Amino acid sequence: MGQSPSSMRNKNGRHRSFRSFVRRSKLNKSSLSHTFSLPPSEEYPELMNINAATEEQLMTLPGVNRQLAREIVRHRQMIGRFKRVDDLALVSGIGADKLELLRPEICTHTRKQLSRASSCAHSLDSIRLPSESRLCSINSSSVFQLQCVPGLNQEIAANIVDYRNRKGPFKSLDDLIKVRGMDIVRLSTVKQHLSLELRKSESVQHLTNGHVNGWNDDNMLQQNGISPKTPHRKSLSMPTKLTLPNGFATAPVNDILDLLSAYSHRPVVEEVFTYERDGIRCCRLASWNLHQLSIDKISNPGVREVICRTILENKLSLIAIQDILNEAALKVICDELNSPVLRRVKEWKNNGHKWEYRVSGTKNSQQLGFVYDSSLKGVTVEDIELDQVCLLTEASDIRRLLSELTALRSDRYTAEPQAFLLCGRPLIAVNVMCRDRLSAADCDRLATVAALAESTKLNVVFMGEFRNKENVLQLKSYQSILDEDLPTTVDANALGQSFILCPGNIETSGFNGHSGAVKTGLCHLAIPRGWSWGGPASPFCPIWAELKVPD
Repeated sequence: MGQSPSSMRNKNGRHRSFRSFVRRSKLNKSSLSHTFSLPPSEEYPELMNINAATEEQLMTLPGVNRQLAREIVRHRQMIGRFKRVDDLALVSGIGADKLELLRPEICTHTRKQLSRASSCAHSLDSIRLPSESRLCSINSSSVFQLQCVPGLNQEIAANIVDYRNRKGPFKSLDDLIKVRGMDIVRLSTVKQHLSLELRKSESVQHLTNGHVNGWNDDNMLQQNGISPKTPHRKSLSMPTKLTLPNGFATAPVNDILDLLSAYSHRPVVEEVFTYERDGIRCCRLASWNLHQLSIDKISNPGVREVICRTILENKLSLIAIQDILNEAALKVICDELNSPVLRRVKEWKNNGHKWEYRVSGTKNSQQLGFVYDSSLKGVTVEDIELDQVCLLTEASDIRRLLSELTALRSDRYTAEPQAFLLCGRPLIAVNVMCRDRLSAADCDRLATVAALAESTKLNVVFMGEFRNKENVLQLKSYQSILDEDLPTTVDANALGQSFILCPGNIETSGFNGHSGAVKTGLCHLAIPRGWSWGGPASPFCPIWAELKVPD
């Protein structure tokens, strides 16, 4: 007495759900014609489609708890879909007995979906692309695209790309069996979603330097003299399509990037810097190793957003940048700052400036450069040739100083001096990237530069990445503007430490003692982190120091 319908037992002692009781007692097939159909209702519940049900819906089945529902969904994602009800027996935790208990309640096709209102909410992995665009090319797709294929996880997708990069394009889908982690069962499941050739509906995407090039903005690439990778698109303004993990339906890339940006942390600027300190005008000089900065890397919108917003939020006027692989990458940064395309860069209200860039030194694999704001009201920065400094000062040792600065090139480090006019007064910024421990000869040469800089009273500042703190301690003629023990890397395993050094005494160098390292807002959900997402734009932090502007 008082027994609920959902707990009724049959003669074998097994539970019978109310759904099966109503179906067997009321839906007598012999009394209905083939043309008669009942409308969906709570009185006549229908079968649950296990290929579309969510975890919560699966938990309404008899004997299915949260853990078992998750196992069903996980197994479904791995194989793509259940072709027969009997396939459910392969799920961990479901044997023959439990399958017989569930069989009257479930189906694997879409004609008899659960009629409850909640059944309208399909699980993410049950939504599929149209058949024409479902095939994914194993010879051109990135890790991000491949991991969206039912049956492929992130690790195997990465192994496919790695195998393709080492061995060349796949000649047959069956060659996937050679990929680490692939077995014959998984291969038979995923082959129906794969192709060898690039289809019309796919855009070419590669994974270079760990950054997704499939999010390239074609207009941006054309402006920099690079042909877009998707010439089949009817219009360059047409939004690229992107497939989300779990087989989620395609959506315009701009919408997805806005969503990723919204969930990517941007720090709250605690100090409102107004280009003055204690009533004295000043500007912020900065240094940032952007770690293999290339067109491929800067084409990732997450990388562009992090770099540009960090520069704007911290009011950086002159930034020395190390490890540049393509000069055009600096142009992309300046273009985004001058004419923003990304929503979060557009919305920064204090960006009404004119940004320019300069790459100095030889065209080697790792160049050094500067990005600077040339039209900031009250603090103007203009780049000039190094020889022009001689015309702006009457110091007797100026030519010797310039000669010593030009000779600052060694096998152990790269140092490129660049002259600027800061409010009409010369400033020489030396961009440094040190790869090894400095020799005694290197230290002597740098000591000579420091002595000449002090005697000429010319503003000379060294900004960049040194191998370690010991290298800086060797330079006894220089003082670090920042605390020497201040961590300057996002990744603790990254080799190198960034410094801003001035020859001689800090008090007479023009720096006001305010400095720091930016450690927040450097990651973005659109940037890969190994084989996941939400990585940093660079393993190094930008550092800055305030320099007093001459009247």
